[in-house]
Amino acid sequence: MASQVRPAPNLAQSPQPRQMPPQPPVAGQQFPPHPPQPGMQVPPPQMQGSPYPPQPGQQPGQQYLPQQYSTQQQGQQYPPQQLGQQYPPQQQGQQYPPQQQGQQYPPQQQGQQSLPQQFSPQAQEQHDQGDHAHHARRRLYPQQMAAAYSAPPPAAVPSAQPGQGGYIVPGATDGITQQMGNMSLGQETYMQPEQTEVLSGRPDLTDLDTAVPEVRLPPGTACVGASACDERVQRVTLGAIPRTDRLLRKTRLPLGLMITPMASEAPEARDIVRCRRCRSYLNPYVTFVDGGRRWLCNLCGLRNDVLLSMDYDKEANMQIDRWQRADLRSAVVEYVAPVEYMVRPPMAPSVVFVVDVSHAAVQSGAAAAASRAARDALQQMGDADGRAQVGVIAVDSSLHFFCIRAGAESQQLVVGDCDETEAWLPAPNDLLVNLRECYAEVDTVLENLPTSGRGGVGCVLGAAIRAAQKMLTTGGRIVTVVASPPTGTAARVDPAATELNSWYKTMAADFARAQIAVDTVFVGSHLGEASVACLARYTGGSVLQYSELVGPETGRAVAEIAHMVSVPVSMESVLRVRASRGLRVSSYYGSFFLRSMDLLALPAAPPAHSFAAEIAIDEPLPPVVFFQSALLHTTAQGERRIRVATLAVPTTDSPHTVFSAIDSRAVATLLAKKAADRVLTARVADAREALMHKTLEIFGAFKTECTKAASGAATQLQSPRSLRMLPLLTLATLRHPALRASSTERPGERTADIAHVLSLPPELLLATLVPRMFSLHDLPPEAGLPDPATGQVVLPPRRGLSAEELSPRGMFLIHGGSDVILWVGRDADRALVHSLLGTTEVRSGIIALPDLSQESGFELNKRVNNIMRQISAMCYQVWAPLIMVCPEDGAPHVRVKLAQRLVEDMDPGAPSYTQLLAQMRDKINRGNF
Repeated sequence: MASQVRPAPNLAQSPQPRQMPPQPPVAGQQFPPHPPQPGMQVPPPQMQGSPYPPQPGQQPGQQYLPQQYSTQQQGQQYPPQQLGQQYPPQQQGQQYPPQQQGQQYPPQQQGQQSLPQQFSPQAQEQHDQGDHAHHARRRLYPQQMAAAYSAPPPAAVPSAQPGQGGYIVPGATDGITQQMGNMSLGQETYMQPEQTEVLSGRPDLTDLDTAVPEVRLPPGTACVGASACDERVQRVTLGAIPRTDRLLRKTRLPLGLMITPMASEAPEARDIVRCRRCRSYLNPYVTFVDGGRRWLCNLCGLRNDVLLSMDYDKEANMQIDRWQRADLRSAVVEYVAPVEYMVRPPMAPSVVFVVDVSHAAVQSGAAAAASRAARDALQQMGDADGRAQVGVIAVDSSLHFFCIRAGAESQQLVVGDCDETEAWLPAPNDLLVNLRECYAEVDTVLENLPTSGRGGVGCVLGAAIRAAQKMLTTGGRIVTVVASPPTGTAARVDPAATELNSWYKTMAADFARAQIAVDTVFVGSHLGEASVACLARYTGGSVLQYSELVGPETGRAVAEIAHMVSVPVSMESVLRVRASRGLRVSSYYGSFFLRSMDLLALPAAPPAHSFAAEIAIDEPLPPVVFFQSALLHTTAQGERRIRVATLAVPTTDSPHTVFSAIDSRAVATLLAKKAADRVLTARVADAREALMHKTLEIFGAFKTECTKAASGAATQLQSPRSLRMLPLLTLATLRHPALRASSTERPGERTADIAHVLSLPPELLLATLVPRMFSLHDLPPEAGLPDPATGQVVLPPRRGLSAEELSPRGMFLIHGGSDVILWVGRDADRALVHSLLGTTEVRSGIIALPDLSQESGFELNKRVNNIMRQISAMCYQVWAPLIMVCPEDGAPHVRVKLAQRLVEDMDPGAPSYTQLLAQMRDKINRGNF
């Protein structure tokens, strides 16, 4: 569910703007200082010489003068009447009020009372004077701000005029006297008990299925009642960002942004309106000023003129309502880019298949699987406008080109002199052909592809991709299927070498400039995967790896490769991330080529590819900051479009509020991507240590800043509610194949897993880190069947990922996104086994779950198939998982696979969940981390 902008909670102790007592007129002073405002009390006329208000210790007849509250010069006006004038007059660097603990302002005489200090002028001078509800929201004290994130919001009445924005919160001034009596400026505060939690026992995995924490903004942040940014498109790790870099370093929390530009649909906006200075796009969080003639940029603060097209449609010759614009009502929009955003006509969707047909590839089944996958992909690929182009190159010790003509037999051209530096094409035309015109001929070439080679030894992959680059003159995609180590001269890879071949990284940079994306598929192991995978990492491509293609594994590989090729992708894309003043993107994680610190080059941007940006704070931040990402891309239909997403996040000065508004799943995703990126340049042990150290730092900072046991030893590990799942997610990340401390991990599998961690969005990555386990022997009646209200298949409740959950009489399904394990107890009901598998015989191994929904007596099979299809839809259909059957007394390698997925139990390379909590508690108490 998308995050929604919610008004501030109706706290009984909501602070109000401080008002000085009315004063009698003196020389040069106005009385009352301003026209009476609603709720402002005007004192009755006073007799000359009578004190008002009466002060403790005041002598009879002594007059109440402004000098009792300030040190103003005779004739100086109070409060200051000029815009921007400060009270009292300050010297450069002087703070108001004084910041020393226990110091009061203003200076007081014996027996004189001071006014309660509700807020700092830093918040006051950055806010509009008339928006009292907004003022009250930003001036809350730490314990009140923390409670605001846990308390339900009050009923709010939308503003009547869209141009004014904001909400009217009833009862905003209730309880102000009680609040002032309970406040103490110099007293240290801690998080409320209901906002902390003692971590012990086993975790509640249902928390992973809850909605993403809402980012609660002050009322009036959006100019109209706009929808908030979809969390699938853009989400931030901290729902309340520290206002200064010092506070961010004190909390030890990572500040990052998760971006999945094509995760959801977006409404189309009419025309493009951008800021003149920072070039950000019009969004729901801009402010219209000067009677609506100008709009204030929410990122840089520049006043921009409102274009005539926002209020008048020239084509229809009629007045239009600007408040109905899509970019003012939705935080995620898409524009049709004009010709100014094009340096050339939009490219056609083109793909070149580079398939290994060497002896090893034919024997392993890789060539046959690639042939089937390519044929299925072309059949599924949409080509509504007839612009798609396709070409085929077969590779062994030579290059095999195919000259394809419509209505004629294809001609195979063999090039034996293969040079990676200057590959040449045997024919100028007919190597890259129109798919609609030559579909039958292309299908025939792909069908005969496994037998087109000479069956030799070797794979001149470097020369093949260089030739494919020359075929794709305007850009496109190269899909490579490799089953033997690359040979040649510059592109040769030694499987036993530990250093990477830099030739592939250089080629990736050339491909990124030419708008060519490379998808790599490895079949087997020790193929130089770490070097070849650079082609995909720097061009926005995907990496798939299969150890062997035997039985059902072949069908799985065919389905996943076909989906990777046929899914609509955004081509020749560039992604730019903008942020409010004071914020800076320090690093990126994902599959891309970095042109500059705010511009990513993406020759291809699949819907399931995500990018992470780590944010740094350079200067103090305003009360609300904004992030805006813009993806300029070309669709498969040849349209040049711009996808814009804007996210607003409040800031705070309180560590309590920061810890109470954390998105632990986004934090775990960012830490996992950083650890995977570190594996590429350092040892796996270093990445694991850095991940665990960061987790300890976060909980250690929470203990120091937000608990009463700041300096003493705690008997139990305390955590804010928002972080209670982080230890489990950290443990699951340490046990992921990309970071698992095991010498048995194959290099190719680790390379593919690292690519997945770097590119997967949070919801898919968490599905692989923490699998879903369901008990099939006691499914609820509604589980596995469509919900009448939503039409979505109802999933069973999650079970804990521990061997304690398994029972000899039960059947359990462990779904990890890319793999599924079926555990069958030795005493399981054989009727249920037959209803699921169609047989009562249970053997260890990999199977494809049969679809017996059309036959009677197989109700469990129908419901389990529905559950698996629903989870696949939630995972963007990226994987076509098979089922690994694991009987209770099954084969050892199957039981080892099961033990790796039970993340709560102890593993040879990682402790159990309860052991991890004890280790974290002891290290935090000792400060040894």
